Amino acid sequence: MRDAVKTDDAARGLLDIVMLVMRTVAADMRKSPRPLAPAQMGSLMRIASGPCTMSELARFQAVSLPTISKSVDMLVRRGWVERWIDKQDRRQTMARLTPSGKKMLAHIKQRTERQVTRTLAPLSPSERAQLVATLNILRRVLVASGGNGADCETGNRVTE
Repeated sequence: MRDAVKTDDAARGLLDIVMLVMRTVAADMRKSPRPLAPAQMGSLMRIASGPCTMSELARFQAVSLPTISKSVDMLVRRGWVERWIDKQDRRQTMARLTPSGKKMLAHIKQRTERQVTRTLAPLSPSERAQLVATLNILRRVLVASGGNGADCETGNRVTE
C-alpha cells in the first residue's frame, strides 16, 4: 500500500492547481470588452464586502499603499469605485463600489462562473461531489489559519 501523501506534496499540488485556475480565469478576463487584472478583481470583491480604507485593501491584496492606490485609481477612472476621506479620521481614504461597479462585478463573476462551469462539465457527479467536499475542507483550513481573506466572504460553503 502506498504511503500517505506528504503535506509538502499536497501543498505543491495545491499551488500548481491554484496557479492553473488563476491563469485560466485571467485569460478569460483579458477577453472581456473591459479587461481586468485578477488583482483588480480581488480589490473589487473586497470592496464589495463593505467600504474599506486603502490600508485595509493594501493588506488584503498584500501590496504597498502606492501600488493599491494606482490600482484603485484605474477602478475609479472606470467609474466602478469611489473614494472619499473618512469624516471620523481625515487621515484615512475610504473606498466603496459604485452602482456601476456592483453591476460590473456581478457581470464578471457571472462570466467567470460560466467559464469555470464549462471547464468542470466533463466531471462525473461523484467527481463533482468529491471536488466540492475538497473545496470545503480547503476553505475551512485556510480560514482557520487566518488566511488573507478570512474577513471577507469566507464563510460561504461550496454547494454542488
